Amino acid sequence: MRTTAAALAFVLGLLLAQSAGGSTANEVPVTIVARAYQPAQLTIEDGQTVVWTNRGFGAHTVTALGGEFDSGRLNLGESFKFTFTTPGVFAYKCTVHPSMRGSVTVLAPGHRVGPPLGSLRVHLTKSAGKAFVHVQVPAPNATVLLQSGPPWHTIRRGHLSAQGKATLAVAKPRHRLRVVVQAAGGPPLVGKPLSP
Repeated sequence: MRTTAAALAFVLGLLLAQSAGGSTANEVPVTIVARAYQPAQLTIEDGQTVVWTNRGFGAHTVTALGGEFDSGRLNLGESFKFTFTTPGVFAYKCTVHPSMRGSVTVLAPGHRVGPPLGSLRVHLTKSAGKAFVHVQVPAPNATVLLQSGPPWHTIRRGHLSAQGKATLAVAKPRHRLRVVVQAAGGPPLVGKPLSP
């Protein structure tokens, strides 16, 4: 019992020491847990560094399918860093568990990563036969598309305010609605479909 408690204390101490080291603003973390990279798909800017850290108990690798990088075996608590200087999409896998896959999309110089999808807030209100779609996301002045479908097609277009808010109205919607935010230089944010 004491051996198990001591082992757990050692592992927790190792994890805390790793996280206390922190990362710079130019580093983007990816966590390896169980048999998955989290996040598995990542979009970064040219010149940023991705840091993969193994938080699982088994060994894993971070091996580019195109041969650009290879971490070798990473044990619990170990990390691997790679700085991306070429735009493009870089797919990778774990050679220990080939079903584990991930990718890094590197934007061209001058392009910026948009706000994360989790920051997109959308809700629907109705009044007098109209639906009002309220959008909030930290992307001032970005283009907002209100789409109907599926198949999805744009029925309204607008822009977020300086506070990152917009409201788009549609009369008597008959199909599902969704919001697409096109922030400058980054991939579009696509909200979950709404039922009118």
